[in-house]
Amino acid sequence: MSGSSSVLAWSSALEEFALFRTLSSEQRLKALNAMVRQDLVRGQMLVAQGGPSDSLFLVLHGALAVRKTGYLEPIAELRAGELVGEIGFFANVPRTADVIAIRDTSVLALTRPAYQKLVAEAPAIVEALLAALAQRFARETARIAPFRTSPKARTVALIGGGVEPPPVTFDRRMREGLAATNAEIVDAARLHAMFPGRALDAHEVTEWLNKLEHTAPLVVYLAGHEASPWARKAIRQADMVVFACRGEAPAAVLTDIEAFACEVHSISARRLVRIHDKRSGAVSGTAAWLARLPSFMHHHVALEDQVDIDSLIRFLCGRAVGFVAAGGGSFGTAHVGIYKAFRERGVMFDIFVGTSVGSAMVAGFAKNLEAEHLERGTHEIFVKSRSFRRPTWPRYSLLDHKAFDRALAQQYGPDCRIEDIWRPFAAVATNLSTHSLELIRSGPLWQAVRASSAIPGLLPPFYTREGAMLVDGCLIDNVPLASMHQLKSGPNLIVHFGEPAAEMFDVDYESLPGRLELIAAMLTPFRKKLLPEAPSAVNVLWRSLVAHQRYDTLPTGPFDTVMRPPLPLDIDVTDFDRHTEIFEASYAWAKEAIVALEAGGSTAIAAILDTAALERRQTAASVSSRAPNSRLASAAGFSALNR
Repeated sequence: MSGSSSVLAWSSALEEFALFRTLSSEQRLKALNAMVRQDLVRGQMLVAQGGPSDSLFLVLHGALAVRKTGYLEPIAELRAGELVGEIGFFANVPRTADVIAIRDTSVLALTRPAYQKLVAEAPAIVEALLAALAQRFARETARIAPFRTSPKARTVALIGGGVEPPPVTFDRRMREGLAATNAEIVDAARLHAMFPGRALDAHEVTEWLNKLEHTAPLVVYLAGHEASPWARKAIRQADMVVFACRGEAPAAVLTDIEAFACEVHSISARRLVRIHDKRSGAVSGTAAWLARLPSFMHHHVALEDQVDIDSLIRFLCGRAVGFVAAGGGSFGTAHVGIYKAFRERGVMFDIFVGTSVGSAMVAGFAKNLEAEHLERGTHEIFVKSRSFRRPTWPRYSLLDHKAFDRALAQQYGPDCRIEDIWRPFAAVATNLSTHSLELIRSGPLWQAVRASSAIPGLLPPFYTREGAMLVDGCLIDNVPLASMHQLKSGPNLIVHFGEPAAEMFDVDYESLPGRLELIAAMLTPFRKKLLPEAPSAVNVLWRSLVAHQRYDTLPTGPFDTVMRPPLPLDIDVTDFDRHTEIFEASYAWAKEAIVALEAGGSTAIAAILDTAALERRQTAASVSSRAPNSRLASAAGFSALNR
C-alpha cells in the first residue's frame, strides 16, 4: 500500500464523480488535497468488520466487495465514485463488514482529523457527503426489492483453457459479435499501439483501462492462451474470467494461465466455454472440463455461424434471454406451444429453468429440440407408456415409477448429462433432506427431470447418491423466476398456470360416493357418468402442493414478461391424452398475445424480441459477405440447430 498527499493528477477524472459535481473548483481542490491515495492489490482488505471507523474512502478505480460474517456471497460491490465506510464514519460505530479489493484498486482516504479541518474550510463538503450518504440508503432500500438479479460483470478476461489454443475463427466471431454492442475490446496489440514502450503497470496504462471501465458498459480483454504479462494484467483487471476450451479436457495439470486465473478468481467469477465446429443437441466430456476448471456457468459454442457467439455475448452483457417454465401436469405442452410461437418470431432463448413438467419441456428446448419433437415425446412419456396410469401397492407411492423412469431415459438419453446439452439448463426440485430448494444443474438429464417431477405420494422421491431426498419443485417454487434471476441478468419469459382469482366448485358434498358405491359406479359405464363433477384426488393433491404460492406477487423485473395461457376448464392436470389440444391452443394464443404486447408498447416483450432483430441483421450481413450457396442457420426455423 502506498500513499501520496497530492491527487491533482486525477482531478479531471474525479470531476465526473457525483460527490464532486456540486462543488466549485476551489472546494474540489481543497477536498482532493485533504485525501490520501491508497493502492490495493486484488484480495487485500481495506477495512475489517469490527474495526474502528476512523476514515472514509472514495473509490478511485477498481472494485471492492463488501462481505459480512455468516454470508457466503458479497452483500454489495463498490466501484469508481462510490463511498466506502461512510455509515460507520458518521455514526462513529465499528465497521459493519469487511471490504476487500476484488480488483487492483485505488481509493482516496479521508481521515477524521482531515474531515474536521475540511468542514471548517469548505462547509459545502458536508452537504455533498450527506447527499452521497442519502443515495447509499436509497440504493440499499432498492435492494430490498422482490427480486435479486445476478451481478453483471463490467470487465471480462477471455483466455484460452487447456493445451489447445482457441481457433482463429472463434476470435474473429467474438470480435464481430462484440462490435455489434457498445463493448470495448482490448488486446495486447491495441495496448502496445497506444502506449509504445510503456510497462503494463505504468500509471497512464492503468488509468486508461480504468477510464474505459468507467465509460463503457463492458470491457473485454482478449488475453490469449499463454501466461504472458498482458494475460496476467488482464486477469487481475477483470471482474470475470472466461475460459475458451477446445477439444477434450487434458489430463495434465493446469497450465500456468489456468492456475493463475483460478487463483485470482473464485468459481462464482468464472465461465467455461467449449468450442465446437458444428452444433448438436448434446456433446460429451463437459463434466471433465468442469472438474478441471470449476465454473459458475458453462456454454457451448459452434463456429458454423454467429448464433452461439451472440448468445455468449448476451450473457456477458447482462442481456441473456431466459425461459421460465412452471409446473402444471398435463398443461405442460402449453410451454411447447408458446415456445414455438416465439421461435417463429426469431427469438433465441439463452437459458432455461423449469419446475416439474416445466423442467421436462425446457430440457428439450435446451437440447435444441423442435416443438413438434417435444409434443411427440410428451405422447410417448405420458400416454403411450401410461406412466401415470399404473397403480401399485402403496408402500412407497401410489404409482409404479418404473415406466415413467424408462420413458424419461429413452426420450432424453440414458447417458445424456446436463453439462453436455447445448444451452444452460436447471431443474428445480424440493430437497426434503435439507428442507430447501434444490437447483439441479449437473448430472444425468433424465434424473433431473424425474426429481423435479416427483409428486409426493403419487411417485416415490428421487434419492441422490449423496442420500438427499428430492421431490417435486412445486412445493417450494412452482414458477422459478427467482432462480433464473440468480443465474443471470436480462429479460425473461415466464409461463405459468396459476389461478388469477378464487375458483369455486359446484359440488354437493353429500353426493360424494363411499368406497363400495364408487367401485360399483366405476365398473358400470352409465353409473360412472352420474358421479359428481369434483376434482380428482391427483388434482386436489397438486392444488394443495401449490396452494401456498402467490402468483400475483412473482418477483418480476422491468424486463420480465409473464404469460398465462387460457386453458379449457374441463382439462384436469392428469389429462395427458389431451396434450395436442393444449399445445395447439397455446400456440395460437401466444401468436396473438405477442402481437398484442407489441402493440401495447411493452418494453419487456421488446427486450425479448430484440434478439430476433439482431439475428436478422447479422444474417443479412452474413448473406451479403458469403457465396450464394453458403448454408446459414435460419433465425426463424432454426432447423440447423438439429443437425
